[in-house]
Amino acid sequence: MSLIDLEISNRVATLTLCRPEALNAINQALLHGFEDALRQVQEASEVVVLVTQGSGRAYSAGSDLKELAKCSPEQAAEFEYDHGQVFAQLEELPQITVAAWQGYVLGGGLFLGAYHDFRVAAQDARIGLPEVAHGWTPPWGVSRLVELVGFQAARKLMLCGGQFDGVSAQQLALVDEVWPGEEFDTQLHNWVEELASRPKAALAETKALLHEMRGLDHEHWERRTVEAFKRCYVTQEAQQAVQQFLQRRRKS
Repeated sequence: MSLIDLEISNRVATLTLCRPEALNAINQALLHGFEDALRQVQEASEVVVLVTQGSGRAYSAGSDLKELAKCSPEQAAEFEYDHGQVFAQLEELPQITVAAWQGYVLGGGLFLGAYHDFRVAAQDARIGLPEVAHGWTPPWGVSRLVELVGFQAARKLMLCGGQFDGVSAQQLALVDEVWPGEEFDTQLHNWVEELASRPKAALAETKALLHEMRGLDHEHWERRTVEAFKRCYVTQEAQQAVQQFLQRRRKS
């Protein structure tokens, strides 16, 4: 079964992460499927908007710790760096990108959303950054988060951890629209359809202009961030956290 489902209809492409049994955790196979889907979207001249979503109970719970547990710190860091490189391609697409957050949006799931032009969330979404509590730094996407919510808010989100809902995410300017869970699909459809009805060239050119105006050197910070991750991931605290996660998975 494919880990990515891509559907195109009425100028909208919908990309769904399909690992519901693992809360759509991002492993190598899913990452490669995501990249292939982005290539298809880029070549689909009729597509104006790309929506990404998760199947089951999560948008994404972030990096697959079960897969990372098999890696050396160097391999884990390289894998995490690849995450950022693939998801940065969202910013290069001419299409407008929207991350649709329902259920769990944790760690890399949140950071994946940060590479999109827009983020929308269900009111009861469960959003958070648990990396520091596990013993390592977020390995990619940090400069995008700082750009979205500001330095102090990003510092609190990363250092203090904890989970918050879609309403709190909107107050932080992390998400653009929030809807009740029972209305989410309908509201998302209407919002995206209205966006997709706008002239494609004007949307693409405006997106490109805004991209050029950004001040942070994201590639520099992606490399710095993954270096910090590697230094933390090798520590005893980080390795214990990974083993505890694996033990919980075996019991469940």
